[in-house]
Amino acid sequence: MNHPTTRTGLAGIATVGLFLLFISLLTLMSGCAKDSTDKAEEANKARIEGQSSAISKDAKDDAVKMADKMVNLASMNMTVRQLSEVALKQAINPSVKDYAQRVLREGDTQDRELSSLAKNLKIDLPVTLSSEGKDRVTELTKEKPGTAFDLKYLDELNKVVKKAANVADDLKDDATNDAVKKYAATVNAAYEKRTDETKDLRNVLN
Repeated sequence: MNHPTTRTGLAGIATVGLFLLFISLLTLMSGCAKDSTDKAEEANKARIEGQSSAISKDAKDDAVKMADKMVNLASMNMTVRQLSEVALKQAINPSVKDYAQRVLREGDTQDRELSSLAKNLKIDLPVTLSSEGKDRVTELTKEKPGTAFDLKYLDELNKVVKKAANVADDLKDDATNDAVKKYAATVNAAYEKRTDETKDLRNVLN
C-alpha cells in the first residue's frame, strides 16, 4: 500500500517538473520569436528571390547580402539612437550629455540617407529595435544616474558602433549599388571616429 506522504511527494515532484517544462517552453518560444530585423530580412529575401528568372542567382544572392547589411545598419542605428536618448536624460557628465546629443544629431542625417536609399531600392528596413538592441537599452536604463551610468552608456554605445563599423566596411566593398557604397564608406568613417571619441571620453571619466 502506498503511503499518503509518498503519493503527496510524487505529486509535488510532478508539479515542479511540469512547471520547469512550461518555463523551458516559454524560453524556447521567446528565443525563436522573430524581431523587426528578422522580418525585414525575410521580406527582402522573398522579394529579391521572386524577381525575374532572367536575373542570375549570383546577382540575387548579392542583392540579398546588400539588403541584409542595410537592414543591420538600420537596426544598429536605431539602438544607438535609443541608447543616446536615455543618456541625454540621465547622464550626469556634461561632456557625455553633449556627446549623446551630437550622436543623435548625426544619426538623424545617417538615418534619412539610409531610408532614402532603401526606398529607392525597395528594401524594407526594421521599424522597431532588435532583440539585442532592446536588451542593451534595458540594461542601460537599469543603471542609476552617476558615473557608472555614463560609463555604461559609452560601453554599450561602443559595442554597437564597432559592429556597425564592421558591417559598413563590408557594405562599402560588397554593395551592388554605387550610392550604397558611398553611403557605407561615409558611415564607416563616422563610426570609426566615434569609436575613438567614446574611448577618449571613457578615459576622462576614469
